[in-house]
Amino acid sequence: MINLIPPTAKKNIVAEYWVRVTSTWLYLWSFTLVCCAAIIFPAYILISSQVAVYEDSAAQASAKVADYQLATRALVQSSQQASSIVNESRVEVFSTYLDLFENLQGSSITVSTVNIRRSPVGIEPVLISGVAADRQALASYRDRLLAQPVVSEVDLPISNLAQDKDIRFSLTLVIDNEKSL
Repeated sequence: MINLIPPTAKKNIVAEYWVRVTSTWLYLWSFTLVCCAAIIFPAYILISSQVAVYEDSAAQASAKVADYQLATRALVQSSQQASSIVNESRVEVFSTYLDLFENLQGSSITVSTVNIRRSPVGIEPVLISGVAADRQALASYRDRLLAQPVVSEVDLPISNLAQDKDIRFSLTLVIDNEKSL
């Protein structure tokens, strides 16, 4: 019967046949793609929401790490400052020694200069110079200085005792760094 169909109609029937076959396959493929999308879409939504949550938690964690690093730096700095404050509080103030030397001088001794220096282990030997009224006043000043618990040694050169009156003197005191005022 196919032979009875004219050639132009035959071409139309073959074209219509291939259009129907193609459209059927396209419908099947589109239906399959829609089904696959329907199956995959919830998983995609779930994964993307979990990724967003993990990104947020990672951002929060990195912010906390940065805060912890800042806090660590601040704690280290405050610890260093506290240790320097503690170390400075242990260092004796020179004014207490100056007051001691002034209180012990009396009326017959005039102290003109006091040279005090600090070393890493404590106070270096102190140099006191001034004018004494007489030898007895200078010797008693030396004795009063030696009587102090923080003074371990007083060096009074003999050349200071060459004169009788208005004696210019120079004493060298060794401070006991183990004891404090």
